[in-house]
Amino acid sequence: MQPQRLALKTLFTEARTHLTRRQLFALGLLGALITLVSVSHLAAQQSRGTTISQAGARGRNGRQVALRDQLRVGLKAATKADARFIDQVVLEVHTGKLPRRLVDSTFLWARQRSKTRPGAHRLRPIIYFQPALTLQARRLGVRL
Repeated sequence: MQPQRLALKTLFTEARTHLTRRQLFALGLLGALITLVSVSHLAAQQSRGTTISQAGARGRNGRQVALRDQLRVGLKAATKADARFIDQVVLEVHTGKLPRRLVDSTFLWARQRSKTRPGAHRLRPIIYFQPALTLQARRLGVRL
């Protein structure tokens, strides 16, 4: 190899940093959390004045759709575990422990995320909804 190329290659490899798996995981988790917070904030700004709960998610013939049905159908819940999680979320919303607005913004984020994520055509929106809402609920002191 030419001396100039060797010097450039050595310089490049020394400048490169090596991250451990734990650091990469933490960095990825931090990125996902920042994305979640920014998307939730953006969804709240866009829907200011008219949220799904205020407008009442309307189905056919102008009828209001129940939260359970909205989550089950909109998140493409397929398993019994998905149904149990949705039932728990609905219970927490109805008892007032979990804000409906938080559930709605996370619902919208999960649906959007499943559409925009590369290779997500195989993933259902609930795959994103469940961990995101669990994390946000934990911050409010609600266990899902």
